[in-house]
Amino acid sequence: MSDGKREIEELRRQVAALDAQVLVALDKRAKAAKSLGALQGDQPPPLALHDRPQIEALVARSTGDMPPDSLRTIFRDVYAACFGLQAPMTVVYLGPEGGSGMAVARGHFGGSATFAACESATLALEEVSRQRASFAVLPYETSADGPVQQTLAALTASDLKILLVIETTPSLHLFSSTGNAKDIETVYATPGDRALAEESLAAIGRFAIVDVRTPLVACQLAAEDHGAGALACGGTGTGLGLEIACKNVLDRGHDRVRYAVVGARPSSRTGEDSTALVFSLTDSPGALLDVLRQFAERGINLTKIQSRPVDAESWAYLFFLEVVGHATDRQLVSAFEEVKRLTKFFRVLGSYPARA
Repeated sequence: MSDGKREIEELRRQVAALDAQVLVALDKRAKAAKSLGALQGDQPPPLALHDRPQIEALVARSTGDMPPDSLRTIFRDVYAACFGLQAPMTVVYLGPEGGSGMAVARGHFGGSATFAACESATLALEEVSRQRASFAVLPYETSADGPVQQTLAALTASDLKILLVIETTPSLHLFSSTGNAKDIETVYATPGDRALAEESLAAIGRFAIVDVRTPLVACQLAAEDHGAGALACGGTGTGLGLEIACKNVLDRGHDRVRYAVVGARPSSRTGEDSTALVFSLTDSPGALLDVLRQFAERGINLTKIQSRPVDAESWAYLFFLEVVGHATDRQLVSAFEEVKRLTKFFRVLGSYPARA
């Protein structure tokens, strides 16, 4: 054997040994997560709000041989998997099985949690309120259309709190068993996904499109048929052994979406928080100005304000605000007391890390 081949074989042995060390470390990490869950009892574990700075600290310690983005992805997956091991939990999400809502929920809570789809934000929050689920994951805001009104309306009518807001860029890929678009004759897709990728699919080829109920069903059917493809987000297709035949087939670019993780217990401070609130005004001149003045006088930064009608007959409006700070901060507590006095209705929807 030549020196070059011997060196390659030795490096391969080193890689195998290192992989075994990584496996041992992951098993220890999982065992520690289970022990932590046992000490916490039956209560759902608090959301891992400090994962981001911890991961960034780990990335900063790297030699740079592993790309930083790859490290972040690896550690996020490890944190998510171990979080799900701390305690058995059910997480509900809005949308069909295998859709983007499920992908976001699984990405944060890991594969050990139980996931259930809900047809509306109200039904999802009811599951958490009745303790049939620990958390709900709901679309909260899009970069194109702003706050999601269905979610805001459900949160306004609930006592639950937003604990975390996760920003993501939705993806929709064309999957197949071979990963070759030329092999695809039939594409399975939900009517919604089909509408989002109609032009892209027409540019790729001429397919027979078959409507299905969920992206998960689309991928299951494609996995059984060599000549079929499926429209789904990344995790759904790869989880069933499919390969991406065409990546990012959305017609309308890639709008960012923020998802809210909602639970029964308010979140703790992280030092860099935002707080969401809603209120309705009294019918008097300068009512909105009086409310906004409470934040300005205390040096509280408003990052978002939006109004929406709540009663078509009376032209009543509900205002949504996002401010910098945690609901327990002294300045916010003081401002909220005054705002309550000045408004007909007031509710804090929750505090969450400004960056997640």
